[in-house]
Amino acid sequence: MGLFEMGVTVLLWYKAIESDVSFASNLAYLVPFLSLLFIHFLVGEEIAPTTIVGLILIVGGIIIGKK
Repeated sequence: MGLFEMGVTVLLWYKAIESDVSFASNLAYLVPFLSLLFIHFLVGEEIAPTTIVGLILIVGGIIIGKK
């Protein structure tokens, strides 16, 4: 478990930022959004309205940052 969490993921992250740093940094902001979607659809947990507002702020920040 430690090998996968700390070893493989660090190598994958290194490969991602090696080619395109801006894509990798934006991906880091999108991971919580994707995690919540997976939790909602796979586990069935409800997402609070305040979480939706937070996700909108995250995505808005990424869009503003690209300009």
